[in-house]
Amino acid sequence: MKLFRINSLWTALRAAVGWPLLTVGFYMVAALAGSHIPANGSWTPPREGVDIFVETNGVHVSLIVPVSAVGEDLSDLIRPDQLANPDLYGTHVMIGWGHGRVYRNARTWGDVRSGDIAGAIVGSDDTTLHIYHLINPQILPHRKILRVSPQQYRIIVRQIRSTFRLNERGESVAYAAYSPDNLFYDSRGHYSALYTCNNWTGDILRKAGVRMGIWTPMPGGVMRWL
Repeated sequence: MKLFRINSLWTALRAAVGWPLLTVGFYMVAALAGSHIPANGSWTPPREGVDIFVETNGVHVSLIVPVSAVGEDLSDLIRPDQLANPDLYGTHVMIGWGHGRVYRNARTWGDVRSGDIAGAIVGSDDTTLHIYHLINPQILPHRKILRVSPQQYRIIVRQIRSTFRLNERGESVAYAAYSPDNLFYDSRGHYSALYTCNNWTGDILRKAGVRMGIWTPMPGGVMRWL
């Protein structure tokens, strides 16, 4: 009887450890495959168009776009008066989307809470746009330039616009973030391990016709194609 109990305990322990490891392994393989299989595989950047940027901190990927270009203007949603100092209003904005609690609670990586990470993995409708103001951004080691056609740019901006959650007056809702040049905005969308901040960026570019991994939960799935 004692041996039976030990065997049963060992079987339960293997199942408790094995299934999570198997799930994580499957997720990583799927993410790797999705990042290496391109959509819009024949696409090449146009000679003339709109220059945007894609930036990563190694975990998160953001888009950098002009506030106004080729007839698309984001200044009705991203307004100077929303900043404590309107003089910081940029020519460009760096836009990232993600899990609201992680954004709000984690000014640095050391601030990340295990409960917030667990909530993000399981899934949540608590999502946020994080927007920095930039003046004439330049190429950096962690920031790549991407030229798109005017039509592609319009598609990109309209997808960004559709992510804002507006109030009853049809206005974007902004609140203080980490420093005077950036703000959080209420947003639409459901965050989970299957649809991350990097999926959001990858999807916007892919739907605009840019060559991109077919599933991009990790930053490499976006950056490798740029």
